[in-house]
Amino acid sequence: MTLISSLGMWLSNSKGTVTIEWFGWQLSTSTSFFIFSLILLISLIYILSSLIISFYSIPKKSLLKMKKRKLNNSINALNQGVIASFYGNKKGVLKNLHIAKKSLSNSPLLTLLELQGALYSGDKNNTFTILTKMLDIKELKPLAIKSLIAFSIKNKDRNLFKNMLHKSLDKGIEFSWIQKEVFKFCTQNNDWHELSNY
Repeated sequence: MTLISSLGMWLSNSKGTVTIEWFGWQLSTSTSFFIFSLILLISLIYILSSLIISFYSIPKKSLLKMKKRKLNNSINALNQGVIASFYGNKKGVLKNLHIAKKSLSNSPLLTLLELQGALYSGDKNNTFTILTKMLDIKELKPLAIKSLIAFSIKNKDRNLFKNMLHKSLDKGIEFSWIQKEVFKFCTQNNDWHELSNY
């Protein structure tokens, strides 16, 4: 404020004129009026450019807000779907899986929810595909091996059983984790040979 009043006093004490010639036209004005007009013009340009920039950024901001809202909805649906799977709510799992898949990908929890959805839908091929996909996810690998051994029991698939047993050895998975399924397979198929590696 002091600077502005000092500048105003200096301009009132230092009288002078500014003359602009352009294409044969001549414009003369006082120095104080010229400086005031220049400041006003710069301020107007700044305000107008700010308005134009904010106007053009509205679609981008709206898109970001929509993406954020979709992501939040998907995360909430994923949480609700996982909770629904714990108490066997088939409708809740399938509904929330559909919503969660819209914005989420490569999430171990989403893969688990997809598995639960495939099991509820009775889609054996999709169940097997998801279980094999789970083998590549570190956090889900032990669960995938156990589930694929159970899958091999159901389908009497000796090769799958053998592969999963070897995979559990390679990955250092505790035998106690798959013991029940392994004994069940060996008992049903009267084949204890694969257990000799343990």
